Amino acid sequence: MTPELSALVMVVLFMLGFVMVVVGGVGFMRSNLVLMDNRSWLAQGSVFAVAASMFVLGIGVHFTGSSNTAFLKGQMAQTSRCELEGESAYPDARRSRSGVIGKYIVSCMASSGFDWSDQSPLCREAPVATNGYCYEPTAWFDRLVTQAQLTFN
Repeated sequence: MTPELSALVMVVLFMLGFVMVVVGGVGFMRSNLVLMDNRSWLAQGSVFAVAASMFVLGIGVHFTGSSNTAFLKGQMAQTSRCELEGESAYPDARRSRSGVIGKYIVSCMASSGFDWSDQSPLCREAPVATNGYCYEPTAWFDRLVTQAQLTFN
């Protein structure tokens, strides 16, 4: 999903959810300004439930797909930074097969809050230290959002 499309979806879901929460909430309070007397409690509850889910989905799209979050993109950028630091620290090891730079990248990512994990299908294609898909965040929320982004990637 492109950043422009995710921003549009986020705004539409957020606005629709907000309107539906107001409509359902007014009906639930039995003000009957929007939902008249002929509406059942089931219909009012359904409107409120759908509205709440739209609201939650809009927030979810914001956190998983908008360009102002850095979860998966930040993970890839951190991998690149660690690779640059490793190559700068060990310039003679660039062409050798010693694995010094790879070990540096893994330790750099670990100090940045990412654990090595070769469970991702995108990592299995190329299980090397420079592959950003071979890491997962140690924080549970970051891991959850990153896994959601990988699902839709």
